[in-house]
Amino acid sequence: MDEMITHYDDIKRNTFFSKLINLKQKGSMMEHIEDFQKLNIRVKDILEEHRIDVFIGTLKDKIQHEVFLLEPNSLEKAFRLARKMESKVMSTRKPTTHNNKDGSVPGPSLP
Repeated sequence: MDEMITHYDDIKRNTFFSKLINLKQKGSMMEHIEDFQKLNIRVKDILEEHRIDVFIGTLKDKIQHEVFLLEPNSLEKAFRLARKMESKVMSTRKPTTHNNKDGSVPGPSLP
């Protein structure tokens, strides 16, 4: 990523480019892709492969690693993979409540 920033040093003065490379995912993937696209369409003269690298770099660590390993060859594919990885991460999270095997929630413990 440092090479890309150096390569586009003259563009760096562009506030949209600076905002794009400093963007970090905070909320849902859909919100993040929307935020990324709002900046991405305003930045000119960047190769598609660099846009993909920038996008992957803005993702949450767990998702970023998974998407990077899958080597998307287009920005749309990177978006699609990121949405899938987010769903995968969300589905593997442990529930915040402890349920009994039958799906019921246990009552409070008595001393």
